[in-house]
Amino acid sequence: MKLLDYFSEVVIADSEFRPDGRGGHEVRCIVAKERRSQNVHRVWIDSPIVCPYPVGADALFVAHYASAELLSHQALGWPCPEHVLDSCIEYHAMTCGLRHKGQGRSLVDALVFLRLPHIAQTAKDEMRDLVLEDKRNHDFSVEERESILNYCESDVDGLAVLLVYLEAYLCR
Repeated sequence: MKLLDYFSEVVIADSEFRPDGRGGHEVRCIVAKERRSQNVHRVWIDSPIVCPYPVGADALFVAHYASAELLSHQALGWPCPEHVLDSCIEYHAMTCGLRHKGQGRSLVDALVFLRLPHIAQTAKDEMRDLVLEDKRNHDFSVEERESILNYCESDVDGLAVLLVYLEAYLCR
């Protein structure tokens, strides 16, 4: 059995945000890929927008540290997905007792441990710093937006690869 046997759509998503200083998120962008159709939604958040992907009873929402993505949904006024798979929790369960001391739970940590392709940590840190920058009193340039969206999509692509491994563990 595969996840696609249980859900008509599996949406793999990641958002980039910074804390808003009030316990919430200021969402910069969201990238989501529908696994069956391979449709990709790359959304820069600069005005109100409706959720571009399914979150109802027949869809599975997949994210690494899903609580962050759910907070992004909340910040945008989007409905929360009915079914959520947090790959961080499932990766931890799958590798319990196997991980080396000091091995973290980040998406890059999981991909490194499983010897799967991943973005370099330095590139990830550089993009995260750009997203979190709060001294900016102007908007991101077109090039910066594109770079942030590409970075966000690279996390979605990495998560899609991780999901293949998790699926074998979950659907046995």
